[in-house]
Amino acid sequence: MEIKKYDAVIIGAGPAGHSCAVRIAELGGKVAIVERDFIGGICTNWGCTPSKAMIESAKVAKEVETSGRYGVEVDHFEINFPKIAQRRNQVVLNTRSFITDLLEYHNVDIFHGEARVDAPDSITVRYGKLDNDTHEMQYTGEEETLHTNNVILATGSKPLIPGFIDESDPSIVSSHRLISIDTLPESLTIVGGGVIGMEFATIFSNLGSQVTVVELLPRVLAQMDPDISAEITQLMTEKGVRILTNHKVTELKDGVLKAVNQDTQEKVEIKSQMNLIAIGRTAVLQEELYDRLGLTYSRKGIEVDDMLQTSVPGVWSIGDATGKSILAHCGIQQGVICAENIMRKSGIPRLMDYSIIPAVVYSLPEIFTIGFVPENLSNVDVVKVPFKVNLRANIEDHTEGFVKLWIRDHKVIAAQAIGFMVSEIQQELANMIALGTDIDDVSRIVHAHPTYNEIIRSALEYAEDKAVDFHQ
Repeated sequence: MEIKKYDAVIIGAGPAGHSCAVRIAELGGKVAIVERDFIGGICTNWGCTPSKAMIESAKVAKEVETSGRYGVEVDHFEINFPKIAQRRNQVVLNTRSFITDLLEYHNVDIFHGEARVDAPDSITVRYGKLDNDTHEMQYTGEEETLHTNNVILATGSKPLIPGFIDESDPSIVSSHRLISIDTLPESLTIVGGGVIGMEFATIFSNLGSQVTVVELLPRVLAQMDPDISAEITQLMTEKGVRILTNHKVTELKDGVLKAVNQDTQEKVEIKSQMNLIAIGRTAVLQEELYDRLGLTYSRKGIEVDDMLQTSVPGVWSIGDATGKSILAHCGIQQGVICAENIMRKSGIPRLMDYSIIPAVVYSLPEIFTIGFVPENLSNVDVVKVPFKVNLRANIEDHTEGFVKLWIRDHKVIAAQAIGFMVSEIQQELANMIALGTDIDDVSRIVHAHPTYNEIIRSALEYAEDKAVDFHQ
């Protein structure tokens, strides 16, 4: 049998893995990728793609429900959840097919099965075929050894489930299962008011489920600005979502969740058809492999330097496996940087910068956060501009929310916003923060009118006491 030799073999075909593979191929390298689940990883099959497809349906449902404000009267409409699920599944299949085609176009060898790292230069692939119904790998008994100059671990993450939770309880679901259901639950309780929890609360409340969010901390989205938390809490409460903050879950069994208010010690019981555990994700750890190779790791994930190199020469790690971030765009950037460092012949290596990574919550309305808000606000100007002063927002009747900036020495150092489609206007601020751009240089640039993005110019001019399009 011909010995297959590669510049790199990547384990895991999620956003980090397949982006890394394509970039290595673009740079002239011979690369293989091994995947034991569906191509595309968590983001394509269980995360970003299906959840955003369902959020789009929720968004349309909300627009139809409130269409009367635009003079469009809809006497009756109904949520056809099986059709929503069918569309969601088709979007996933299309995305998976696109990624597979992209890899094949760049002559990346794709191996379906389980990878066993024998050494930093040798990987054995245990071939298998994935069962589309059970999502379990059926192994064929065939194996093949791949020889490589580099091994890249892109093994992803999994939902974090507390020890007292019985995962066999049919009323308890992880985000993986909830994102693939075909029947709309009448009631849904979500344990966790972070990004994942609030996105699912958005989906199911707008599609007609009775939703309750139980959060351990004093507010939802606790890592964001208190104004953001307060605004989304108010808007979701108005939508009918019940939000219980500062509540500790003590038991969850047979569809009944028990929790206690940490301030008053008052106990509550909530019975729901489904209960989602959304308290975060954790890297998939392979301790036996790491110990055998001598890799340095922690409970968070594999330790890497800013070039994405592990403690073992020739072994690299990217994506959720590193514990640095579970954001797909962070993993994609890691993959590209890892590829360029592997293929670099000489010169200065490219380093990963984690300081400016935008994070988006695809709630209704959307939320973004960029940069780090300083604890010490001395010499920091804080500017908050509501969308109600933006003409486009008024024209389209999406005036809820605001943009908030933290500015030091005429430079934006952090930005957060909540409002209609704010994910589509955040990049200008991300670029300003990353490049250290003077706010005056940007406010002088003509911004199209009327647009949502125009609120950034408004905020920058307001920070300079020269706003001409509104007053507070």
